[in-house]
Amino acid sequence: MSSVIAIVGRPNVGKSTLFNILTGSRSALVADFSGLTRDRQYGNLRNSSSVLIDTGGISLESSDMSEAIRNQTESAIQEADTILFIVDAIEGLMPLDKVIASSLRKHNKKIILLINKVDNERISDFASEFEGLGFKTSIKMSAAHNRGLYELTEFLDELDDVEEISESDISKSDSMRISIIGRPNAGKSTLVNQLLGEERVLVSRESGTTRDSIEVPLYLGSKKIILIDTAGMRRKRSIKEETEKFSVSKSVESIKKANVVILLIDSSENIVDQDAHLLGLSLTLGRPIVIAANKLDLLSETSKAELEKNINRKIRFASHLKPHFISAKEGIGLKKLISKAEKAYRASIKELDTSVLNKVLKEALMNQQPPMSGRFRPKLRYAHAGGKNPPKILIHGNNLKELQDSYTKYLENFFRSKLDLDSTPLSIIYKEQNNPYKNKPNKLTDRQIKKRKRLVKKRKK
Repeated sequence: MSSVIAIVGRPNVGKSTLFNILTGSRSALVADFSGLTRDRQYGNLRNSSSVLIDTGGISLESSDMSEAIRNQTESAIQEADTILFIVDAIEGLMPLDKVIASSLRKHNKKIILLINKVDNERISDFASEFEGLGFKTSIKMSAAHNRGLYELTEFLDELDDVEEISESDISKSDSMRISIIGRPNAGKSTLVNQLLGEERVLVSRESGTTRDSIEVPLYLGSKKIILIDTAGMRRKRSIKEETEKFSVSKSVESIKKANVVILLIDSSENIVDQDAHLLGLSLTLGRPIVIAANKLDLLSETSKAELEKNINRKIRFASHLKPHFISAKEGIGLKKLISKAEKAYRASIKELDTSVLNKVLKEALMNQQPPMSGRFRPKLRYAHAGGKNPPKILIHGNNLKELQDSYTKYLENFFRSKLDLDSTPLSIIYKEQNNPYKNKPNKLTDRQIKKRKRLVKKRKK
């Protein structure tokens, strides 16, 4: 299972800066004043399946906003396996640091003390006062100056003990495996129950709830489908709370196990960044995707049209995906949803014929030639299949390194439309043809030498 790591600490100690560095992104806002981060921010560690959570600064203020931030932070701590507790070496050990440390010890979590802003040896000498907090593991670092990050990343790498699921393991099953992912209260459990025809699953925040994804068989006539829910499931009689604990790590594991992913969006709350993030995860992991906009029963025709426009705007990076509107509560659109999932899976494992691929490539080039690169135009000569699940198309030619991303996107969309590959990721891979005569001397034959001499002699006259 993927490790979940939460970053906590006082305001303005460098949490968001560290989050951006470790994830290789700029997702978290950074400024020289406190209180900028309020909500939890999720991201994946670079070159790892572990999930990192950025939290707002913990303070003892009595305002509603401070209380909300503390609740968000507490949720992140409950969700995490490991806590990165950041303190400020320049400001020194503050009373609030001691309060936070005392609170963290109450949780049965692995805690790493990060003494941040140790920009020089002078500051490093003063950082020893934090040893009194009593944490076993501590690292002196400077997130802004990349100091101590190597030691930290090595430690975090040891936490990434995810057992990888191979493609062959997934394909061994005769049943299509559908993962249902989405934010809390999007209606995942309602959808599962409606498909099963019984009140079978709910999600609990109780301690001891499994963090692994759960598989539930669904029988449609003689057809068997495996539904994979991203949260722990219990029977209704075992549930004390009907609230859902959201974890990106569950979604990652669920996506890896699936043949098809259904991303459930709460229509009543519009599409948000977390929805787009989950979509991006699915695309990165190469899974076919069906976007299901739930709670259709709460939408007017005008609201539906506006939501569809907003979804298309938010997911421009995956413009080939179009939302399918459903109502899990009322059972509207579910039959078509499963049908779209089956179609997406068939598309992902489709055998691509070489002659058909070259025909489509020729048509794409006739429709739009690649733009010039300097004096030359890239030459796309022929194509063939490079793999499936997801489909890969290898294109051979010359000067292909000069092709712009926009033209690659054009080719992807063109192949999708011609080969009926909607709802599945598609990779275009270029193979540069080597010139066999490159760096070889041009050796002339005796006849060519004589001819050259005649031409030179004639030119002199």
